[in-house]
Amino acid sequence: MKFETYLLLAALIFGIWKTHRSVQSSRSAQERFFALRASIFTWFGSFLLLMALLFLPNKARVLLLIPIFFGAISVARYFQNTRERLRRQAEGQADLDRMKRVN
Repeated sequence: MKFETYLLLAALIFGIWKTHRSVQSSRSAQERFFALRASIFTWFGSFLLLMALLFLPNKARVLLLIPIFFGAISVARYFQNTRERLRRQAEGQADLDRMKRVN
């Protein structure tokens, strides 16, 4: 097998493991739903970008890598911030429920 095949197989295994880990580490239903939506979006976007890189000529591939890099960083940061916000909201709601007085 070629090196590219092994690299693609390793990326696929890592992606499946990361998706499973992100859904399992979710603390609330909202966070789990967001992790699942983010994973679906990431898999779909990765597939589209891979197809674009396969069918474009060499010069266009190199020019496409720059916006892909910055876009991937921006999307990953957005997902991370949203997940942290969902965790803070869930913890805040739990703290609020615990602080209520029972009369």
